[in-house]
Amino acid sequence: MTDERDLLAISIKHTEYKWKFGMPCVLWGRRTQDGEKRCFRGYTLFPEEAELYSLAEWQNSGYGAGDVCKVDAPVEMQIGFCKKFRRYDTVLVRYDDYINYCKCACLPLDRGNDND
Repeated sequence: MTDERDLLAISIKHTEYKWKFGMPCVLWGRRTQDGEKRCFRGYTLFPEEAELYSLAEWQNSGYGAGDVCKVDAPVEMQIGFCKKFRRYDTVLVRYDDYINYCKCACLPLDRGNDND
């Protein structure tokens, strides 16, 4: 298990069911500092505002109980990933992968950034 905060949690449940490449995903939490308690509530569309988690933090949070969330390993951002993982409420993706996805899709990273 890694302790590096490099994961975003995507709510498959709240992301558009007919999600297509180029659409934003609904992300968990609000960004906290390293010394603060992790945020496991609330949602945002902006990756620079979403909480960053380590795999260990997510696995120890209790949110993965009963296979509701996929917490064994991050998933890859790929075409059709929401459909592929729809049996889960939430999946984890690497922060850098999601940022690259946003840049390719011309999606804003935060409320004040239009990626120009």
